[in-house]
Amino acid sequence: MDRGGLRRVQVGVRRVRHGTAAAGANLRAMSQAPVIATLDQPLPAALVGYAHGWLTQYRRWPVFSRAWIRLRWRPALLGCGLFALAVVGTVVVTSNDARALGGLLLLAGQMLIPLMLGPQLALRVRSRAWAPRREGAALLAVLLATAIGTAAMTHVAGEPFKQAVAESVGAVDAQGRRLPYRLLVGVTVTDGSPAEVQDGAPALPGFFSATTLTQTLLLFWLSGGLALLTWRREVGGLVRLRQEQALAQAQAERREAEMRLSVLAAQVEPHFLFNTLAGVRSAIATDPMRASEMIDRLVDYLRAAIPRLRDDGTVQATVGVQVEVVRAYLALMHSRLPRLQFAIDVPEGLRGARCPPLMLISLAENAVKHGVEPKIGSVRVDVQASSPTPGRLRLSIRDDGVGFGDAGTGTGLGLTNIRARLAQLYGDAASLQLRSCPAGGVDAALELPLELTDAPV
Repeated sequence: MDRGGLRRVQVGVRRVRHGTAAAGANLRAMSQAPVIATLDQPLPAALVGYAHGWLTQYRRWPVFSRAWIRLRWRPALLGCGLFALAVVGTVVVTSNDARALGGLLLLAGQMLIPLMLGPQLALRVRSRAWAPRREGAALLAVLLATAIGTAAMTHVAGEPFKQAVAESVGAVDAQGRRLPYRLLVGVTVTDGSPAEVQDGAPALPGFFSATTLTQTLLLFWLSGGLALLTWRREVGGLVRLRQEQALAQAQAERREAEMRLSVLAAQVEPHFLFNTLAGVRSAIATDPMRASEMIDRLVDYLRAAIPRLRDDGTVQATVGVQVEVVRAYLALMHSRLPRLQFAIDVPEGLRGARCPPLMLISLAENAVKHGVEPKIGSVRVDVQASSPTPGRLRLSIRDDGVGFGDAGTGTGLGLTNIRARLAQLYGDAASLQLRSCPAGGVDAALELPLELTDAPV
């Protein structure tokens, strides 16, 4: 195969594994990291949709963000305005009775305080970019505090405030106490019933009465309590969306690498193929049996190599499969160069061990190209697999040729790429070692963690 093509395949496979590992790390970190990196950007349209008009435009932004708070005032002011027109128009203007003015002003304050204070406190919480669980607890706490605080303030200061307003508009009796009233919103104002008056003054309900609890729930809703449900859906939706995007990106990179593998698998290095066919042509006239053997070995090699490259990676990632590709390659080289002898020693128990694809065949090609072909006379290549220590795998390709020459230090592109792939896959737990043999040649060995699989060998 073309050396540049092989290098591109290795780079593509490395990118796939890097993307998959990065995606897995991202998925594991999503439950601990803040879901939204910035509150100043609108949410993805895939999460919130596109059909948002003037009143619902705030839904395009993260819950309790500045834009969300600003745009939320549109429907809030519209609703409060319509309510104020209904109440003030029918109660104060139509009835021409100012007794309800204090209650109406107090009601307006009850509505505006949580509308303004609750989202601002929630914005401060979200600006800290806490993890979802902590952020949710803090949001619930500040919104409840806003609702309960407003209700408590109304309970404590409500009656003095109504008294002050009544005195200012003259709605008091001869003793200076405000005139009692019953407010029926949107209907009329009537005199308070005797049951509501004790010693000439309106009676105050207890703070934990049903009325106060109902008011507190309404205040919690006005402060943004229901938006907590939207926040929860937003957080879950963003996590799922990011997971889908990370998975789609990893799958796209994998498909791209597989496509490159499929394309490059149909290519054979022209120099290698031409030399083989030239040897077949020369042997036809002088040694037909040898020519037939060369063709058979070429077919065996293509049959072993190309399907493995086109596979999805699970079958080819074992020692047994990779060794069979190397065996077919060396058998083809032997038919071309009868002076080449080779032996393969792989224990049966190690054939199912995991082995990164394309590494072993790359080392075999280097041994033939730099060690076997330049040497005059007989030459030998030995392929061995062993487990020198428990949990470790050693794959060795040793030749007694001339060695790598100037590339003896192992700084070629192919070897550099193998080291980069090993570092990406295993970190410091794997390495490529090259050493000169006493009788000449080079011993290239892969040191890997021993990982046995159930894949076919």
